[in-house]
Order: sequence, then C-alpha cells, then structure tokens
Amino acid sequence: MSKEEHSDVTAYYDALTEHIKHLRKERNISQLKMANILGHNSTSFIARIELRQNNANYNLSHLILLAKEWNLEVCDLLPPVRI
Repeated sequence: MSKEEHSDVTAYYDALTEHIKHLRKERNISQLKMANILGHNSTSFIARIELRQNNANYNLSHLILLAKEWNLEVCDLLPPVRI
C-alpha cells in the first residue's frame, strides 16, 4: 500500500470513528453501554477506538451489532465521506 493509499484509509477510519461517536452521543449512549453492545465490559475498549489509539478501529462485526441494536442498516453507520 502506498503512502497515499494508507493516508486515505486512515482518513476514512477517522471519519468512521467520528461518525459512530456522533451517533452514539446523539442516542445518549455511554461508552460503557456501547462497549456492552459490542460484547465488552470496559469503557477502555471504546475509548481506545474513539481516540484512535494504536489504530484501533470498529470492524465489520461491530458495525453489524450496532446496526442491529440501533435498528439501522450497516450502510447508515458509514460516514458521508468520499475518498
């Protein structure tokens, strides 16, 4: 992967993370509740993703779980960003 491609992927993950964080806050869902939805017991899991520590990201399984919990389509969780 070229440097430019890597930069595009990183930018998309940043946008995805911010979009899901916005949706979480819009629904008044705490980081703990979000972690529980995704099968974790600690806020640190979500905090690492939201801070993008060590390139932590949501994966497809996470998106499926969130879409089901929030009664959305997976595509609704994707940020409105074109690369």
